[in-house]
Amino acid sequence: MLKMLIADDEQIILDGLKESIDWKSYDIEVVGTAQNGVEALEQVTSLKVDIVITDIRMPGLNGLELIKEIRKVRQNVKIIIISAYEQFDFAQEAISLGVQSYITKPLKKKKIVEEVLNVRNIILKEKMEKEDKAWLEEQYLNNLPILREHFHNNLIMGRTRQMSDFARQFAIYEIELEETNIGVVVFTIDGQTDTQEEFFEKSFQLVNIRIAEMIRKFLPKDYKKIVFQSYNNEVVVIFNAGSDSATAIKDVTLMAENIKNTIFLEAKVSVSAGVGRIYPHIRDASLSYQEAVKALNYRLIYGNSTVLYIDHVEMKEMKHAYLFNDLNETLKNLQNTLSTGSANEVKKLTGTTISQIVSCESIPYYYVQQVYCQLLSSLLRTLYEMNISLEDLYNTPVHLYGELFKKGTLEEIEQWYDDLVERACSAINQKKDEKTSVVISSAVRYIKENCKRDISLGEVAEFVNLNPSYLSRIFKEEKGIQFVEYVRNVKMDMAKEMLKNSHKKIYQISEELGYQNVQYFSTIFKNTVGMTPVEYRKVSKG
Repeated sequence: MLKMLIADDEQIILDGLKESIDWKSYDIEVVGTAQNGVEALEQVTSLKVDIVITDIRMPGLNGLELIKEIRKVRQNVKIIIISAYEQFDFAQEAISLGVQSYITKPLKKKKIVEEVLNVRNIILKEKMEKEDKAWLEEQYLNNLPILREHFHNNLIMGRTRQMSDFARQFAIYEIELEETNIGVVVFTIDGQTDTQEEFFEKSFQLVNIRIAEMIRKFLPKDYKKIVFQSYNNEVVVIFNAGSDSATAIKDVTLMAENIKNTIFLEAKVSVSAGVGRIYPHIRDASLSYQEAVKALNYRLIYGNSTVLYIDHVEMKEMKHAYLFNDLNETLKNLQNTLSTGSANEVKKLTGTTISQIVSCESIPYYYVQQVYCQLLSSLLRTLYEMNISLEDLYNTPVHLYGELFKKGTLEEIEQWYDDLVERACSAINQKKDEKTSVVISSAVRYIKENCKRDISLGEVAEFVNLNPSYLSRIFKEEKGIQFVEYVRNVKMDMAKEMLKNSHKKIYQISEELGYQNVQYFSTIFKNTVGMTPVEYRKVSKG
């Protein structure tokens, strides 16, 4: 219930305003009355009123002086003034002081109630707005960590590259980072082993939290940074490199080495880190992030529990690039050869490429692994495009890249890869057989539905979306007879049914089946069935 104070130097007006109107029915309580400005001001403060009705002229403090004093102590009090016509100028000044309304004498009950209710509605609206604002502020504070994490991820995903006012965003999300000389480090937990499986299920997030704690410990304090977990479950550091990029790279690399070693000692968990290049502005943080992730991908070559700086791994890659001039061509041919389902041809193709590479002097073993990684990637891509999953090749879940890097010798890799090729080609051939059966079934259905007219191989091939010559070949393989023979047999089977179960003339049956020459129809019927249509009708009807 709102509290209201009435101030007027005439007692009759005080009593009338207080008693003649049922204020409580409007959810308003008259908590006090005053006959002078000083008394009114005291009650405004002590009773914490919401609404004041006051006359312009009163002893002690007049109405205008009272309004000014009220504004000093209670800004939100709503004020309605009472004024005589000859005091209109005073009323205008009161309005300029933030008074909500004024009522001219003689007072009318309806007008008073109307003005007070207007003021009440303003108060209620302000309270709701204040509550809404407080709720929004509370929600913002409660969700600030989530909003900040979302902004962090937008930075590394490149969704803020067009943004101009980074300083404002940093202030909103309470980020202590400068906009210039930006680098990114990405930490990730390496592939789990059987002995680590239970630990990973229970403590993956705890390891990431520990990594974040140690980043703050091991990275020198003069580096401004933000540390967060990406949507890919990586721990990401975006840092200011300062003016000396080389020193910064050295420092963050040392930090990453310390962290991976400490994590392994504490939890027996293998951690790797990738380091991207330094870029001049925060909007390019996504480029440094992409490089850090790319560096991490070289774990397939350099192994787990490593810290990889993008410049180092790419320079080493270029050093032996001449060895792989023919590899791209092999990868292209591999997909085409795989699609034929010939395991021998696939092994012959890849074997030639591997032999050329390993014949080079001083070729690092991890480069042989890299070649097999690319061969494996091409093989898996082909299987994916043919809608063949690894479950179609193995009875149990398998991590092929992990299996590859467990092999200690070239012979072990070759044996493992050849077995994979055999499994893949077997699945491909099975898929081809299934697809062929589906295609031929569709072709047969089309033939039977349309055989009452002259139907061609080209028409059916177009329907099943195949080359006519290819359809002819697989049709013969599936059905054991040529396409033309099959169509003719279907027509003759329909002719036999009509001869047996209808009274149609021979020429009518011939025309229905697409033969305009009845003699030609009769000849084909006899060659296929062994008797003329007339003879067949007699035999079939006894």
